[in-house]
Order: sequence, then structure tokens, then C-alpha cells
Amino acid sequence: MKKILKRLSKIQWVLIIVAVLATGYYLFNGSLPFQKADVTMKEQKAKSGETVIQIEDADVSQIAVEFPMDMSETAIMDAIHKMSHQKVIANKKWGAIPLTKERVERLLEIVNAHPAKYENASLYIAILNRWEKGEFSRIDTDHNAIWNLQGGTIGKATGVLSLDEEKKYIEANFNIKVKQ
Repeated sequence: MKKILKRLSKIQWVLIIVAVLATGYYLFNGSLPFQKADVTMKEQKAKSGETVIQIEDADVSQIAVEFPMDMSETAIMDAIHKMSHQKVIANKKWGAIPLTKERVERLLEIVNAHPAKYENASLYIAILNRWEKGEFSRIDTDHNAIWNLQGGTIGKATGVLSLDEEKKYIEANFNIKVKQ
């Protein structure tokens, strides 16, 4: 092994280091920095009267591929958890999925189609129904319910982001195609 490593050129070493760093980043964050989802963003009033940020996927055709009807319970939890990151205060957040109406509706469709398949179906349905209505006042509690099911030890949500904080999160984690 040492002989092989000694024969590598500087370019080969650089490529190996970049590959290791990219793999580590991907495993840690769930995506590479250049794989940000394309979204549009606007502010609007929720049914509760509060102002919320609404983002929409630039290409909704991929949601069915990303969220297939046979999703595992682990994948359902992971999707809800990563979507909640858009709106919660936490000291660590791993992974980001845009919290869009289409994604929420798709997850509801999946869980409602096979509730017996998911041990925590009633929790997922309660969370997703609130989100579908634009109710995010307790999204930190929603995050922590999923985080606890996943055995979380780091990154407990401690509150809900302000509109400005959420905008910064969206700008940092997603490609904003059109601001309205």
C-alpha cells in the first residue's frame, strides 16, 4: 500500500483529497453544495393571520421521484426532519429539503395511502396536516418529536426562526430562482 501511495502524483493526491472532502460533506449534510434545490420564494399570510414565507419548487415533476409511494419510515422521518430545518432554531442542522406545499401534500398522500406501514403514521399526519394549513407556530415541537424518534442528541430545536432568519436559511441552502 505504501508503494502505491508513494507513486501518486500531486494531481492525483489533490483529486483524492477533494473526493474525500466531498464524500464527507455529502454524508454530513445530505447533499453537495452545488446540489441546492431550485425554489421560488414569497411572503404571504397564513390562515392564522401570521406572515409566512412560502417557497415553491421550480420543478415539481421530481417530487414523485424523490418521494416514491413506497418510502420507508426512516425516509419519511428524514424528509419531515430536514424540511423543518427551514423554520427552526437549532445549534446544528444536518440536511435541508425545501418545505413546500407540494412536498407536504406528497408525504401526506404516501402516509395516508399506507398508514399501517408506518409505526408513527398518526404523528406524521398531524404534523403534515398543520404544515399544509400553513401552521408553523409549533414546528420546533414537530422537529423535536421527529428528532427524538431518530435518537437525536445534537441539534434539538429551541424555537422558531423569525422571517428574516428563515430568509437567510433559504438563501444559504436553496437556489432562489425568482424572488417575488
